[in-house]
Amino acid sequence: MMERRMRGNSHVRCEVGENPEITSKDYLSLFVVDPTLEYFDIAEALGNQAAIINLSTYTSNYINPLDMDVWSLDLNDSQGAIRDKGEFMLGLCEQCYGDSLNSRHKSIIDRCVRKLYIDIAKSREKHIPTMGEFYDLLLEQPEPDAKDIALSLELFVNGSLNIFNNHTNVNAQARFVVYGTRDLGKELGAISTLVMLENISARIAENAKIGRATWLYIDEFHTVLDKEYSAKYLYTLWKKVRKLGGLCTGITQNIVDMLQNYTAVTMLGNSEFIALLKQANVDSLELSRVAGIPQSQLRFVNNSPSGTGIIKYGNVCIPFDNRMSKEENPIYALFNTNLHEKVRDRSKKAFEDEYTEG
Repeated sequence: MMERRMRGNSHVRCEVGENPEITSKDYLSLFVVDPTLEYFDIAEALGNQAAIINLSTYTSNYINPLDMDVWSLDLNDSQGAIRDKGEFMLGLCEQCYGDSLNSRHKSIIDRCVRKLYIDIAKSREKHIPTMGEFYDLLLEQPEPDAKDIALSLELFVNGSLNIFNNHTNVNAQARFVVYGTRDLGKELGAISTLVMLENISARIAENAKIGRATWLYIDEFHTVLDKEYSAKYLYTLWKKVRKLGGLCTGITQNIVDMLQNYTAVTMLGNSEFIALLKQANVDSLELSRVAGIPQSQLRFVNNSPSGTGIIKYGNVCIPFDNRMSKEENPIYALFNTNLHEKVRDRSKKAFEDEYTEG
C-alpha cells in the first residue's frame, strides 16, 4: 500500500487508445475535471456521495470566474485574494485572446481586476462581480489595447458562448464531484478547464480550513498548458494544493507534446508518483531523464499490453498489471471507456430486458 499523502502530486500518462482512467479511478477522491464525461458512470454509481456538474451552452449550470469571498476583502489585499484573481484572469484572457499577452495587455488586465475588487472593498453594499462588469471596465480604459482585450472577450461575455457571464449556481459540496466540460466544445475547452480549477481552488482552501484533504484529478491535462499564463496558473495551483494538504494528479495521453513543454516537464519532474502505461514513438532517453525512471525499466511501457505499465513512487519503480476480467465485472463496466464494448453491452442489456419483459 502506498501513502500518497507523504509523496505529493502525480501524473498518469499513456498512449492514445490506452485507458488511464482505469488506473486513475482506483484511488479517486473528491474533484475531477472531466473533458470527456468518462467519470459520470462512477459518480452515478456513488449516488448521494457524488455530484455531477455538467457544463454546456444548453444547460443552466453556471460557474462565475470572478466568484470570491468579497466580504473579507480589504483595501491592502492583505490576504492576496485580489492578486491571485489577477493571475487567474491573465490566464483566462490569454486563452480568449488566442495569443500571448504583451506587457500592455498584462498591465491593463491587472489594473481592471484591482479596480473591480477594490471598489467592492470600499463599498458598504457588497456584491460578487461578473465577467460583464470586467468587460465594461476594459471598455472604459483609454488604451486601444484594452479594446482589443474586450473584443476577444465579447464572444464569451455577450455572445453565444456567454456561459461564464453568470453567477455561480452549482453545488459542489458532495464528497466526489465531477465537472463535465465535453459539451462546451473546443472553443471553450481550455477556458472552461481554467474556470473549473479556479472554482475548485476555492473549495480546496475551504477544506484546508477544516482540516480536510482534497484530491484533484485533471483529465486531458495537456490542454491547459499550451498558453503561458494558463500553464503558470496551473503550476501555481499544483504547488498550492500540496501546501493546503491536498494532492493534484494530471492525466494525459499526449506525452510527446508535454515532453517539449517546460512547465509540464518541471511539474513531471517534481511529481513523486508517476504511473506510465503503454507508450510508443516516445524518446525513451528523454522520458527516462524527465520522469526519473531508468531507461531499462521503460521496457514495461514500450508497446506493453493494455492495463500494464510502471509506477514510480519516490525512488522506487514498480511494474504493475492492472488488467481486469471483462466478463460479469461491474468494476470493469464502470471504468471501461471502449466505445464499441459499451455499445455492445448496452445492446445486450436492452435485449435481455426486452426478453425478460416478454
